[in-house]
Amino acid sequence: MRSVAAPSPELTRQSRRELSPRVAIPLLLAITAAGGALRFLHLADKSFWLDEGVSVTLARLDLANLLHILWRREANMALYYGLLRVWLNFGSGDYFVRALSALLSVAAIPVLYRLGKRLFSSTTGIVAAALFSVHAWQVRYAQEARSYSLYVLLTALSSLFFLTAVEEPTRRRWAGYVTFSLLAIYSHFFSVLVVVAQWTAFYFMQADEIVQAEFRRRLKIIGLLFLPLAVFIVSRGTGPLSWISRPGFAELHRFVLDLAGNGGDPLVIFYLGCCVVALASGGWARGRRLSLESWRYLFLLSWLFVPVAITLVFSLIRPVFLPRYLLTCVAPLVLLAAAGLARLRARWLAMIVLVLMVALSVRGTWAYYGADFDLAREDWRGATAYIVQNSRQGDGILFHSAQARMPFEYYAAAHAERRAVHVIFPAYGDAGRLSYLDFLANAKNAPLPAIPGHYGRVWLVLAHNQLKDGQADSTTMAIEQYLGSKYTAPAERDFSGNLQVRLYVAR
Repeated sequence: MRSVAAPSPELTRQSRRELSPRVAIPLLLAITAAGGALRFLHLADKSFWLDEGVSVTLARLDLANLLHILWRREANMALYYGLLRVWLNFGSGDYFVRALSALLSVAAIPVLYRLGKRLFSSTTGIVAAALFSVHAWQVRYAQEARSYSLYVLLTALSSLFFLTAVEEPTRRRWAGYVTFSLLAIYSHFFSVLVVVAQWTAFYFMQADEIVQAEFRRRLKIIGLLFLPLAVFIVSRGTGPLSWISRPGFAELHRFVLDLAGNGGDPLVIFYLGCCVVALASGGWARGRRLSLESWRYLFLLSWLFVPVAITLVFSLIRPVFLPRYLLTCVAPLVLLAAAGLARLRARWLAMIVLVLMVALSVRGTWAYYGADFDLAREDWRGATAYIVQNSRQGDGILFHSAQARMPFEYYAAAHAERRAVHVIFPAYGDAGRLSYLDFLANAKNAPLPAIPGHYGRVWLVLAHNQLKDGQADSTTMAIEQYLGSKYTAPAERDFSGNLQVRLYVAR
């Protein structure tokens, strides 16, 4: 293990450009306010897509069914579902539901400042907070009713307490590290990779025996309390992720663009250049000694690359690479870029580059307001309104994907005509209530033979029913063949995100 030396006085004077609190605090408040404005702007313009509908409907389940579905399928993001369950007691509607994620994302901005200040200087912290506040990928997931904003916030807090605990250990800091690491893991499984990245960085840090023993003890505590989720992961395997494709060059390029903030290749180049400047001027090892400043860069590199590398390597066996699962890697990227900008001797050049990066990031955010850049969002709001407004008393509705019922139920609750449509499948709950079995149902088990005798009109909702080659799956074809033999040719209506609604009428 390499030893860690304190940074030289000359390097410290050159690299730490400190801002006075009178300047830093107002700047941070302004940056946080601007980031909040971007996150709350157009918050409810877009419809919930499938995963968001699942989040809200799952959080509204009674406790017994909620615990069943968490153990059977949805243990990932369990902490977020618990928070959302409490949040929904105070309001509903797209804006209010998503506001929870937006607030969590805003809270991460000052945490990025604290990380930058802790690692290098208050100037670095301000620049990192500025880049993070306008980052299009962060804004995009701040406007989604899922756990990603919580995941980013908690992994950032875990890393902040990790740094403070290993450099200036106290019981409170170690307790904070364990607490936020566990909360992060229970907000998203991929937080485990951040803990692995922290362990990797710690391996190269020469700490005294007491700190090493304390760190190992905390890792054991985290491992012990993570055990229930580990059992879940082992018992369920990667089945819930079986729809993910093995990444190719196009997917990796898209990931890099997302990581840089949806500003195109120019923004990627700016980030790369800033990171190179930071690493080149980071006071790297002279001889066999690794300076504390260099180790901090190593920590950021570990946080940035270890989760990505592990995910890509595992994907060679079973694809699990999904860019949004690596959203936490934005934090070390902006911290490295901010360190590079803070180390440019020509302050006018640093300011020009920062303005250009912010402008490209804002452009990427503005483009997101018009259209998603990382998924094809289904228009469940429009599809539900179409079904409800054109349905008749006694109509039946059949969902090809069991979970597709969840966003439909969310939006249908706002329509008085909802009672006119009877759910044929999935419908395992009593008195029309949702059961955990409705989340797990397979349309192969839909009661097709019983449909013609009970329903003169049947709505078929098709979503997520295509194979990787773009063809409809066998279940879709079986349902279409049966309904086509009993009803007239269906009237069809397509909605965005490969969402299709068909109406079958008895002959």
